Amino acid sequence: MEAWSTERNIIFTLSILLALWIVFYIAAVLLKLEKYGFDVHPLYVMYKSTRLNSFLERTGRRSPRLWRVVGNIGVAASFGEVAFMTYLLFLNLYGFLFAPERASPVMPLIPGVTIRFESLPWFLAAAGVVILTHELSHGFQCVVEDIPVRSSALLLAVITFGGAVEPDEEALEKASTMSKMRIFAAGSLVNLATGLLIIVVFVVLGGLLPAAVAVFLQWVYFLSINLALVNMLPVYPLDGGQMLRTYVSSMQRGGRVIERVAMYGFITLMASNLVFSLIRFGLIPL
Repeated sequence: MEAWSTERNIIFTLSILLALWIVFYIAAVLLKLEKYGFDVHPLYVMYKSTRLNSFLERTGRRSPRLWRVVGNIGVAASFGEVAFMTYLLFLNLYGFLFAPERASPVMPLIPGVTIRFESLPWFLAAAGVVILTHELSHGFQCVVEDIPVRSSALLLAVITFGGAVEPDEEALEKASTMSKMRIFAAGSLVNLATGLLIIVVFVVLGGLLPAAVAVFLQWVYFLSINLALVNMLPVYPLDGGQMLRTYVSSMQRGGRVIERVAMYGFITLMASNLVFSLIRFGLIPL
């Protein structure tokens, strides 16, 4: 009975948010907000502005040495992240084949399927924070590496938000290998640092956190760590795949072969874990 009451409250809250979104969308269309830099769609509204570019410019130029250190650490950490994920995936696959009781489920995050309805607001809110910090990190690193940012935007949807940074592709292509590697690695490093920082917060504050804050931080931690690790896999167009492509492009021979072997090898490894997870555990909602 209590579970039904909680679910009903969640449905009511989401219904209110949906109604407010419909009103906002209609108002945005009638007021023609496109004239003011808004890109209006039924499911989301994106605000593009040179002010966002100015924010990236000011922040990046304020401490360029710091962001170069962040980029260098990100490049170095990417090798450890790939090695760690390789170890986990192979160990888990070995478990499925020879010690099923030790295997862990590997599940895609699909709202309404592997994300419970009552978890959806927390998931979407946390995803907004994680994506926004990820994209801003790419933007700051672009500024430090003198790569013009063609556009930057804030995204608002029904119950979540996020951001996007689009570097100038031509300038990025002409940049040095290390500059590009730092740009690609920055987002995942900041996500990883966010997840580790949240662990410290829980250790220090413990039970002092309000329940809602604790649940939100748990989701931010979960998504930050997973995005940091998965995004560094050498699978294009993930950042890890772009880093590998950047590195092998400087090789005179065998670069494309290395890229394809790495990409299809990891796709096979992840797909095998996913298939065995579905066979053994089915869909496990969070």
